[in-house]
Amino acid sequence: MLGQIKVEFVFAMVIFSIIVFFIATQTNNIFTSILTDSRNDVAKAKGINLLDYLITDRGDPTNWESGGTTNRIGLASSPYSLSITKILALNNSCDKLSIFELDGYRLKAYNTTHLLLFCGFRSLETPIASVVRYVKIENDQGNISVELY
Repeated sequence: MLGQIKVEFVFAMVIFSIIVFFIATQTNNIFTSILTDSRNDVAKAKGINLLDYLITDRGDPTNWESGGTTNRIGLASSPYSLSITKILALNNSCDKLSIFELDGYRLKAYNTTHLLLFCGFRSLETPIASVVRYVKIENDQGNISVELY
């Protein structure tokens, strides 16, 4: 009997290999899912922070849209009430958003009839996070949204 392999041993090794392979692939899928969820949560937090900052802060100086040195941008004339002048000024100089260190983003602001602000890039990709805030723009209803890629 020496040197012979029994069928039962081969069958047990195949079953054992299948079980180990299944456990390894499931563990890999779980960790991949956790990493993706974490990346999405971080992107959503950045979007929430950006919008909350823009819609509640006036900026520094408070009339930054007039030109000169801008330390901080903000679109609010009062919290959740946005200045159309500041929105249009940001639309003409989207590079001021670089202080937020966003990788890929699209920032938009609408009143009830028009797109007032578009910064970022147009993408065919699906955003990994999207945040919308409803605000007052001058005496009109509006919304501001950010999509992060």
